Amino acid sequence: MTDKILIINFEEIYLKGKNQKIFIKQLVRNLKRKLVNYKDYLNFSKAHGGSYFIEIIKEIPEKTLQDIIFKVKNTPGITGFYVADTAGITLDEIVKKSVAHAKRYSEEFDSFAVIAKRINKAIPFSSMDIARSVGSDINKKLDKKVDLTHPDFKLFIKVRGDYTLIYSKIIPGIGGLPVGTSGKAIAMLSGGIDSPVATFMAMNRGLHITVAHFHSVPKTSLKSIDKVKMLVKKLTDYQGQIKLYLIPVLEIQQAIAKHSDSRLRLILLRRMMLQIGEKLAKEEKAKALVTGDSLGQVASQTLENMKATEEATGMLVIRPLVALDKKYIIETAKKIDTFSISILPHDDACSLFTPKSPETKARLDYVKEQYTKLDVETLINDALKKAETVLITDNDDISNDIFINHIKP
Repeated sequence: MTDKILIINFEEIYLKGKNQKIFIKQLVRNLKRKLVNYKDYLNFSKAHGGSYFIEIIKEIPEKTLQDIIFKVKNTPGITGFYVADTAGITLDEIVKKSVAHAKRYSEEFDSFAVIAKRINKAIPFSSMDIARSVGSDINKKLDKKVDLTHPDFKLFIKVRGDYTLIYSKIIPGIGGLPVGTSGKAIAMLSGGIDSPVATFMAMNRGLHITVAHFHSVPKTSLKSIDKVKMLVKKLTDYQGQIKLYLIPVLEIQQAIAKHSDSRLRLILLRRMMLQIGEKLAKEEKAKALVTGDSLGQVASQTLENMKATEEATGMLVIRPLVALDKKYIIETAKKIDTFSISILPHDDACSLFTPKSPETKARLDYVKEQYTKLDVETLINDALKKAETVLITDNDDISNDIFINHIKP
């Protein structure tokens, strides 16, 4: 057993019964991918009940440790984690290592409590004996007072098998399910506040996300694409590598403006976006589309208009934000650190195209009638021929984009 262990806790995974191993295996796979640059410091060990152990096999510089903590903290499936010191199972060893652990944080607290648990029942002393001995030494050697009700500092001690774990700083994770355990989906990402939050929420329920962004360059600035790349880069904190499809829709918008009722512009455009998303889903073997729709927030997001839009595709459309208010969405955007990027000024393909009087309660039969005026298949295929894909990872700078081939319609 090494001197330090990174212990990862998961709650929802622990409830998966016989399927628990599948979820743990995917979580470990995701962690190994995210921590590949730090593999010389880590040894992925094994699961123990509702926890997974990663041994720290050599001294880690503080900056490197903080980088590792950041990546673990933002990994879906993890509810909390901590770095534990290890000791033997004699009372002297436990006391010595526990006092040394507390001493490292002595400037941060005046009062403390010791919470000891003797999982190994074969040792000849009780949990109370451990807490009493450790508490007495901390009180005498560090001049700290015991407070079992409202302590500034809590020291946890667990005696397991032939070793003891000693820790104090429990760092909360983001919970959820490991990315990839729920399948794949295509997320429709604009440069606004809502869709990055929806994308994150889908990732946090175990979906592996590929992103589709629709733009109107050259009518809109290339800066709008740069902004979307920044958002995707931020979302790699949670998933790791993300493939981004950049799809031009200016010709589609021009055709809609020329041949259809102006009040239905956004509905017709969004129908075509979903159909493009469906083609991308087949390419990526994805089973669903994810949008940032929030019921009643804008004209295109009424029940009637969402139904008229969704009818264009046979795929499942997931709307994580549908029942959330704007305040909650903004708070979540700040929490996942996309808000400051989302509020940067940019040209949006949809807002550029918004009619003066958009339809709020579209009739499906009339929408379908207007849709038949468009050469949908040709417009979609032309957009896909001109689309580009970019791979963005959590370990690379976004200036090092890797461009792949154009998509085959």
